[in-house]
Amino acid sequence: MLTVIMSLLLLAACGGSDNANDETQGGEGSTEEKTELSIGLDPYDYSSVPAYLSKVILEQEDFEVQIEEAEIGILYQALSDQEIDAFIDVWSPNLHKDYLEKYGETFEIAGTLYSDMPLGVAVPTYMEDINSIEDVAANPELFNHEVYAIEPGSGMAITTEEMVETYEMDDFTIQNSSVATMLAQVDNVINNEEAIVFNAWRPHPMFVRYDIKFLEDPRDTWKSDDVEIAVTPQLKEESPTAYKLFANMELTLDMVEEWIMELEEGKSPEELAENWVKENQETVNEWLEK
Repeated sequence: MLTVIMSLLLLAACGGSDNANDETQGGEGSTEEKTELSIGLDPYDYSSVPAYLSKVILEQEDFEVQIEEAEIGILYQALSDQEIDAFIDVWSPNLHKDYLEKYGETFEIAGTLYSDMPLGVAVPTYMEDINSIEDVAANPELFNHEVYAIEPGSGMAITTEEMVETYEMDDFTIQNSSVATMLAQVDNVINNEEAIVFNAWRPHPMFVRYDIKFLEDPRDTWKSDDVEIAVTPQLKEESPTAYKLFANMELTLDMVEEWIMELEEGKSPEELAENWVKENQETVNEWLEK
């Protein structure tokens, strides 16, 4: 009898050891998670805020994070193919609607960074008689028959094309360029107090640097959007810490615009992220639900 009892105890001990191994090796109830992540970053300064904040915060949690820089279309494709784990600049439901229609079923929205983002086209405030897009459409000569927009293929460039069609601006040509080139033209025109109409949005320090105003949009071409973080469908299960961060992170326009101004002064996004995290650890803990 003693021998039988000892044998049963030994078997029970072995079974308990197997269950413990299951938990530490990724079985049911596993506490391990994927800690190597890649985050997609498009070529806009404001996007560096959630990207590098995520990187610094997750690295504090012993993650290895890689920032992958590319154009928007490439990043949507990469997320769809699960070549990256997250894309932090999804404008929904309007500005990125073509990408959302093409790829939307292949990823999940984890959280919202901002809601009801202001965007559209703007003019200098000294143009007191130009207050709506209809005013622009009625005065093509004043604007030299030109609308300035950012890169072709971007959500704003596509919506600018729709605006020109909706407002029957057949006399206008869209001048596409990089954000920096467009703003250089804005700077030159405003210094000479001439007329210009161009893509505008927040968060961006253009509203700090220049005295400009959004134009009214009575035909509702420029609908407001939320800016969201998209992740692969399995991220919530594989990396719950990262998913919590992406689900809870919220930013303010003022904070992001201040960040962009510091970038232009020569600071690196990683340096800015490290400083912000040090000064706002309580907020970070809330995002991580600690």
